[in-house]
Amino acid sequence: MKEGIFVLRDNRRQQIYELLQKSGEVQTTELCRVFQVSDMTIRRDLQSLEQERKIIRTHGGAILPAEKMSGVGDELETAKEKIAKKGLGLVQGLQKIFIDSGTTTSYVAANLPEGKESIVVTNNLRIVKEVSSNPFASVLIIGGAMRKETLSCYGTQAEEQIRRYRVDVAFLGAAAVGRDGYIYDGYAPEEGVKKSIIQSAARTYVLVDSSKFGHYGLITYSHVNGVEGVITDSGIDPEILKRLRDMGANVIIAE
Repeated sequence: MKEGIFVLRDNRRQQIYELLQKSGEVQTTELCRVFQVSDMTIRRDLQSLEQERKIIRTHGGAILPAEKMSGVGDELETAKEKIAKKGLGLVQGLQKIFIDSGTTTSYVAANLPEGKESIVVTNNLRIVKEVSSNPFASVLIIGGAMRKETLSCYGTQAEEQIRRYRVDVAFLGAAAVGRDGYIYDGYAPEEGVKKSIIQSAARTYVLVDSSKFGHYGLITYSHVNGVEGVITDSGIDPEILKRLRDMGANVIIAE
């Protein structure tokens, strides 16, 4: 009996890895739905795959390591970069920017315009590294307890630091956007961080690729009407797009 359980478990992990090879990224909530298992089971699967150095666990899911990404998920990565560039195009001239952790928001850091001084505030060490290569951008680091999977800081200390700043615009990531209009995150302790960012920013945009719509995460940190806009790609389900816009959401399509 135990042998059968191990075979099933190993088969599921192999399938998760194959999904990653196709798309470049997976979400914990979606894997729970696909395999009909608990959140804890999927987390153990991802932890095992990470120990084998096959994947990197991220905010609410996992991605492939950079050396395994060649030719994988190119369409998805292109969509994410378009989303990031669309967001930057909406805020030209603004100098104080908060960039949240996430694969899509990392493209914001990578595409900051050169030739114009800007200040980036972030709680994510990968964003810090990306921004540091831009000679025209300075960075303020938000500290606190660090989540090792994503190298992002959270907790009361981080929230207090964020509330001291006033930024022109914030770019946030998300694990999912539900049909109910709520924006979800996959890691409960970071809820307070995201809410603090929204309060501190004059404008907040959520950057989320179309594959994450119609799903639900562990915890919600805002409704779509609670932010300036939600930026996504043209692959979003038309029915979901209409539903969100009927709620009054500003859903922006990056072409």
